Amino acid sequence: MSFARFMELALYDVPHGYYMTKKVEPDLSASDRIGWDGDYFTAPELSPILAKTLVRQILAIDDQLGHPPQFTFMEIGAGNGTFAFDFIQECRTIASHFFHRLSYQIIERSSHLQSRQAARLSTLGGDWGESHLSWKSAIEEVDSDSITGVVFSNELVDALPVHRVRMADQRLHEICVAYKSGRFVECLDHRLSPELIEYIETHKVALSEGQTSELHLAAEIWMKHVARLLHRGLVVTVDYGHTHRDYYRSDRKDGTFLCYHGHTISTDPYVRVGEQDMTAHVNFSALASVGLTNGLDLVGLTTMANWLIGLGVEELVRDQDPESEDVRTLAHLLRPHGMGTTFKVLVQRKGMEAFPLQGLRYPAFFDDVVFSG
Repeated sequence: MSFARFMELALYDVPHGYYMTKKVEPDLSASDRIGWDGDYFTAPELSPILAKTLVRQILAIDDQLGHPPQFTFMEIGAGNGTFAFDFIQECRTIASHFFHRLSYQIIERSSHLQSRQAARLSTLGGDWGESHLSWKSAIEEVDSDSITGVVFSNELVDALPVHRVRMADQRLHEICVAYKSGRFVECLDHRLSPELIEYIETHKVALSEGQTSELHLAAEIWMKHVARLLHRGLVVTVDYGHTHRDYYRSDRKDGTFLCYHGHTISTDPYVRVGEQDMTAHVNFSALASVGLTNGLDLVGLTTMANWLIGLGVEELVRDQDPESEDVRTLAHLLRPHGMGTTFKVLVQRKGMEAFPLQGLRYPAFFDDVVFSG
C-alpha cells in the first residue's frame, strides 16, 4: 500500500488510529495526547494569545461583511477545545454585539475528541452553546456556499496523510509499505499513479538523487472542500511549513516527515503504530495554488510572529510582569528560530473585496514567492 494509506490508517483508523483513541498509560488511566503530559503541544495549549488576537481580526472581518445576522466561525480539527473556549470567551468579554450573532461550528472526525471538546465548552455556562455551537464529523457534511464568516484551522493540515517519494537511479519512486515477517518494511515503486504525476507536474516537483520528500494530495482535496463550503469570508490556516521554493530544496534530503511520542521526535513511522503522531510540514504554495483555482484569492502569507505583532499582541501583555507566564509564553511564540518563524499563517478570501488585514501588516512573503516553483 502507499505510504499515504499507511499514514491514514495509523492516524485515523477506527478504533485503532492515533487520533481516534484515548491515550492510555500503563496504569490504564486515560490522558491527553496534547499538552505537556502528551506527545506534543499546540499554540492554543500554551496560551490564549492566539485566540484573543484572532478575535480582534475577526471583528474587522465582520465589519467588512456588513455584520451578517449569523457570522459562522468554523474550526476544523479543534483538539481539546482549548482554542474554541478562549475564542468564545474573548468574544463574550469584548464584543457582545458580535457574540450573540456568532455560530461556532467544529469539524471533528474523532468522537473521543468531540466529547472532550463538548466537556470543555460546557464550562462556558449559560444557554449560548445550545443554539450557537455545533459539530460535524466530516467537512463533506457541510453544504456548499453555506458559510459566511471564517474557516479556521490550527495544526490540522500537517496531520493529513502524505505520499512520500524518493529519487533513485534518476527516477522518481513512490515509497510504499508492506508487512513481512512480523514488521513493516518500505519498498519503492516507480509506477506512479496519474494523481501523483499530475501533482508533480502541476507543482514542478524536482528532487535530487537520493532525496526523499512528500506530496500533499490529501491537503489539496481538503482545500477544495474548504473553497466549496465558503460563500463569503476568509480562510485562515495556521501551521508549520514552507513555500514551494524552500520545501523541495536539494539540501532537504530527507523531507519533512516526523513522528512525535512523549515530546520525543522520531523519523521511524513503523514503530508504535497507532501510538505516535505523524506529521509533515505544509506546502503553503500548493495550498495557495489549489485555493486560487477553486475560487480562493490569496490575501497573504506571513509568519506567526508577524501575525501576532500585526494584531498588537504587545497590548495584551503590556501591564504584566516581564517574568509572568503569559509574557514568557509570548516570547516562545515569537521566537525567531522557533514557533515564531516556523509557523505560518495563510489567509485566503472568497466573495468579498480586498481590504487591509492587521495580521498581514508585516507580510513575510510576497505573492511571487508564494506561487513560485
